[in-house]
Amino acid sequence: MSDSSRIFSLDVLRGLALLGMLIISIWEFGGFTNNQKLHFILGAHGGNYKLFTAVSVLFENKMQALLSLAIGAGLVLFFKKQHRGSSLSNPDLYMRRQTWLLIFGVFNAIVLLWPGDIIFHYGVMGILLFAFWRMSTRGLFIAAMICTLIYCGKNFWNYADDKKTYKKYKVVATLDKKILKDSLDKKKADSLLLINVRDTIVRKTLKDSLSRSVKKDTLTKTQVEEKQAWEGLVKRLKYDSTADAAENKAMRSGYGATWNHLLGKAKNRESTWLYKTGIWEIGSMMFLGMALLGLGFFTNRFSTKRFLLVAIIALIAGFLLSWFRIQYYNYKLVDYAKYIDRHKIPYNQFLPLEILLLATGYASVLMLLLRIKILGGLWRTIAAAGRSFFSNYFLQTLLCTFFFYGYGFGYFGRLTQLELYFIVVEIWLAQIVLTILWFRFYRRGPVEWLWCCLINGKWLPNKKISVEKPLTARSFDF
Repeated sequence: MSDSSRIFSLDVLRGLALLGMLIISIWEFGGFTNNQKLHFILGAHGGNYKLFTAVSVLFENKMQALLSLAIGAGLVLFFKKQHRGSSLSNPDLYMRRQTWLLIFGVFNAIVLLWPGDIIFHYGVMGILLFAFWRMSTRGLFIAAMICTLIYCGKNFWNYADDKKTYKKYKVVATLDKKILKDSLDKKKADSLLLINVRDTIVRKTLKDSLSRSVKKDTLTKTQVEEKQAWEGLVKRLKYDSTADAAENKAMRSGYGATWNHLLGKAKNRESTWLYKTGIWEIGSMMFLGMALLGLGFFTNRFSTKRFLLVAIIALIAGFLLSWFRIQYYNYKLVDYAKYIDRHKIPYNQFLPLEILLLATGYASVLMLLLRIKILGGLWRTIAAAGRSFFSNYFLQTLLCTFFFYGYGFGYFGRLTQLELYFIVVEIWLAQIVLTILWFRFYRRGPVEWLWCCLINGKWLPNKKISVEKPLTARSFDF
């Protein structure tokens, strides 16, 4: 497998990630809310539940992990290549590259209204991790495992917080019951006392006296908050038939109303989620991609048997962890209090390992298929989508937001889960056709070309002068 083949495999990996991520992104684009997912999980486990579970196991988080593998490998390749035509050093070019990624990401999230944007995340992570590209393969593997273990630890930490919330709730609930019981007992005793007093004047005087002497025992403000914290947590785990009405109304409104509704989500995704969770989820897979590149995973140094062995082990282990997660998530939703009393670890304790294993397994299967040279036309088509990843990613945002949001066709929350996947296939076909047509005349995708121009600070040619083979190595690819 030549150097161009190696780069070709990364293009295919990016292309697969691009197409696969839309299967999950369409949930948020189309209004397939967490509340609707709860309805499928807590109700009869029919076709909708099975379809949702299968999609979750196969694609959720795994497609972005594949992209992170490719981006991690691309980070190393960027510094190993000589970028012809530029007077800037590789570090200068790289920092400009990442800065424009940040700007593109903010534009996608805030202006194009896609709160699930990932471009900003890779801009940040690329800046944080670029200094590690010289690290040894062994060191990169260790860094990947450290990030994965920290991610596992974060899940356990969140679960520990829930357990603390539940313990506080139990104490307050017991106290609340005692206060209620004492209040009822006192009212009963006072009623009996008043019944035995026959003189009207004495009875009125005694009643006033009892009323003034009543000590109103109630929960403190802190105790009320502790009780409400657990009740709110449990409420979010239950299906509410009225919960989506406000969401649908906001998302079917004009641009301004939709912008106001999504701004908080975008801020949370680009900041809180990234720095609490994303840094470990994305970082682990980027480190792994860098390590696999050094190990020869994307080159001829891996034998066919080794690819097959890695694929079998990773996929079996990953799917077993998926089964564990799905089963125990269902237990949690049925009765979270009982789950906490009976289980020491959260249902998603091993989710980071599941993501890592399945992404590695998928990548191994892909490399195996490329090695034995089947479906060549399909891989070339997907590689073209991967070469123009940015352009196609923005195109997905534009198509989905215009189709689902209120300032477009307003189909948000109007389609079933299955119908959403038909929309995914239609978008795939449109992207593939447009990508193939574009590369007949141009070297880079439109957004990739703009990116290169901005990085270099000058206008760069993009149109093909003559018929030539598709280029597989780009100066400013991931």
